[in-house]
Amino acid sequence: MTCPISNKRFSTFIIFAILALVLGLGVNRCHSAKNQITPPIVGTSIDQPQPIPEFHLVNGLGKPFTNHNLKGHFSLLFFGFTHCQSICPLTMAMLTQLYSDLKTEKLPLPQIIFITLDPKRDTTKAVNAYVKAFNPNFTGLTGPLARIRQLSKQMGVVYIQAQQSKASENNYQIDHSGTLYLVNPEGKLAAIFSPPHDETSIKQDYKNLVNQ
Repeated sequence: MTCPISNKRFSTFIIFAILALVLGLGVNRCHSAKNQITPPIVGTSIDQPQPIPEFHLVNGLGKPFTNHNLKGHFSLLFFGFTHCQSICPLTMAMLTQLYSDLKTEKLPLPQIIFITLDPKRDTTKAVNAYVKAFNPNFTGLTGPLARIRQLSKQMGVVYIQAQQSKASENNYQIDHSGTLYLVNPEGKLAAIFSPPHDETSIKQDYKNLVNQ
């Protein structure tokens, strides 16, 4: 047989319960305020940044460029090709504006790295001329097709070369995603930005991640 709790004991229990709840909420809010991190607006932030797979390509000057070159600063990677007529020029123009705005606001400047998906046509000279037309500080990368395919697959880049006739053997397009990959100074993937890209939102995301 269960003994009923007296009104006095019950009232005391309720008071202590309320005090514990209020105290708990206060501590939780204090903890949240101290550890508050502004979440990205448009990008997908990676809670535990992952190392970039090892790769070996060359830049527009023909010099080796590997994942080790990503360390020591933030980098924004974009996969495309110089004959692209839509996604690439629009994205590169947006990155040009982003870079300019970050420089004006005296924020840490990321490496802007364009990686070709079309090494057959995109020689070192071609990728160098392409990126420098947008900004002299941008870097273009190319290399053997097998290495490009391996890196793009590991990074989750989706692309496919359109069918072509013999008459247009060197005049083809490549359908590809316009995703941007943000790499932190440790050489690890920290965030992903999927199109459509908004320069203002990406800039705010970048500022949030840099200040973490």
